[in-house]
Amino acid sequence: MIVARAPYRVSFFGGGTDYPEWFENHGGAFLSLAINHYCYITLRIKPPFQEKRYRVSWRIAEDVSSVKAIKHPIVRHSLECMNVNAGLDITYTGDLPGGSGLGSSSAFTVALNHSLHAARGLSPNQYELAKQAYHIERDKLEEIIGIQDQIATAFGGFNYVSIQKNAFYHIEKVLLTKSQLSNFFKRLVLVYTGISRLASSVAEKKVQDIKDKTSIVSEMQGMVDEARDLVINDKYDEFGKLLHQNWLLKKSISDVVSTAEIDSLYDHALKNGALGGKLLGAGAGGFMLFFCAEDKKEELSKIFDTKMVVPFEMSELGSTIVYYEEKDYGVL
Repeated sequence: MIVARAPYRVSFFGGGTDYPEWFENHGGAFLSLAINHYCYITLRIKPPFQEKRYRVSWRIAEDVSSVKAIKHPIVRHSLECMNVNAGLDITYTGDLPGGSGLGSSSAFTVALNHSLHAARGLSPNQYELAKQAYHIERDKLEEIIGIQDQIATAFGGFNYVSIQKNAFYHIEKVLLTKSQLSNFFKRLVLVYTGISRLASSVAEKKVQDIKDKTSIVSEMQGMVDEARDLVINDKYDEFGKLLHQNWLLKKSISDVVSTAEIDSLYDHALKNGALGGKLLGAGAGGFMLFFCAEDKKEELSKIFDTKMVVPFEMSELGSTIVYYEEKDYGVL
């Protein structure tokens, strides 16, 4: 029995520049934070005396006789990539709703593949986990995604990431004291809009529009370095205002990023203590993140009485095997 856990993430700046359609021509950068809400994968290798079947429990319960018959595309492609032959029971649980802008698909993919490696007695590093997850999501599933989510969930922590045109990336931890982290989180409010959407479908339209908005995306990319410096130097009000500028630019890229309901929610937040904010992920729904003025977090949170305000902290660890019980049934 193996249990793998991978964190969700919130992204502050640089979203969109992590798509190959952008960074292969301009490079890229992003600032993101892994949070202490997780995707969990429980994996059990069936003993050889049991019928070799594959039971996958997610939104539906599957019980099939071959890998190719598995409906969940990430599970099917992951097992095919790993050349799995043993029968398996796989169960998914998540702390927060999927399709909500927190990188849940990548957390699922990373945790699943981490558990499969562990079942073979292997300990892949974070780079390997992120690379394999991206390959499955982008190449096998042919989804329009970037490389940000896989990196965030594999590595954990608060990270500044710069991306070269050849897709190599450099990770720099944003190192803050306990006091700085505490003050930073006192400014953050995470709100679930209740609107779910398929990120890849929104992203496809946004990526098409990015090609015609080079100057805007370049300006957003330039904000990543500035935002990191503001956090390190405790300039929180400036950080919040920069987040607001970033949101206005993001909305101007494509008409699929926001909706009238989201705009109304955002404007209401600005009138009640928020300095800035953004819709997380590709856009059109999911979670919104707000950065408030000093001592305004409680006041801001109260206006979302019909929404779900989710408390969170940083997850220092990325994907982790949290439980491993070895039984000698052979290998996958």
